[in-house]
Amino acid sequence: MPPSVARFLRRAFAVTALLGLGSARAETPDLPLGLYPSYPPLDMRDTTTGDLEGFDIDLATALSQRMGMTPRMVETGFAQLIPSLLTGRIRMFFNGMVDTPLRRESVSFVDYLQSGFQFVTLSGDAHAPSSLPELCGRRVAASRVTSVPAELLAWSDRNCVAKKRPPVLLFATENSADARLQLREGRVVAALQDSLTLPWTVEISGHTLQALGEPFHLSPLGIGLPKGGADFTCRVSKAFSALQQDGTYLALIHKWHLPESAALPTQPILKACTDHAP
Repeated sequence: MPPSVARFLRRAFAVTALLGLGSARAETPDLPLGLYPSYPPLDMRDTTTGDLEGFDIDLATALSQRMGMTPRMVETGFAQLIPSLLTGRIRMFFNGMVDTPLRRESVSFVDYLQSGFQFVTLSGDAHAPSSLPELCGRRVAASRVTSVPAELLAWSDRNCVAKKRPPVLLFATENSADARLQLREGRVVAALQDSLTLPWTVEISGHTLQALGEPFHLSPLGIGLPKGGADFTCRVSKAFSALQQDGTYLALIHKWHLPESAALPTQPILKACTDHAP
């Protein structure tokens, strides 16, 4: 082969390789994902390495890869998740945010979990209530900075007052951890908390805590997305549905000890997403 032809072919192969590399990079664009690592077992840091871990991190990674994108976690305060999405700092967020009509005025959601409320008591305590009616007339702890106290009082009205039993006595605490501390110290007979995190709480307590009753008032939790970005929302919806169908979703539910009640059934593709949508 003449030297001039050989040089030409080498250059041609080099250009082709570069074009191929550029194409591969174009197929995996950066996807900034907002989350706040303070909601175990969804979003947290490994206490040894400091690395982000949890159900949301694993699901976000699998979802991004399914969409042909490269995930980049952006630590963002919970109150800043929506503003960060609106300003374009992130393109998606996780963190177990409840999907409400008011929030849908600002952002779009693809629901991915559901959570409610559930009572927790001390295990092995002879004085602990063994049934829900036994909570009536007794002190129950609830974090004052959440909607849990209102849910507790509403539960008391339905299940105690309406049935001619004494109401539950609300013991307001600083947060959920404080509610469990009051339980351990015997100031209350139970605490009410987020049902999504209860199995994890029981697990890390060494099973010194136990659930009482079933979760109630389940609400959808959504992946936050830019409002008006129909094509991108459709891509996320389709990718999430695929992860449900191939078993990845349930495998992550089990890995992170989320309750069965947290899992959503396989979701249909959003009505707005037609066959020709990306």
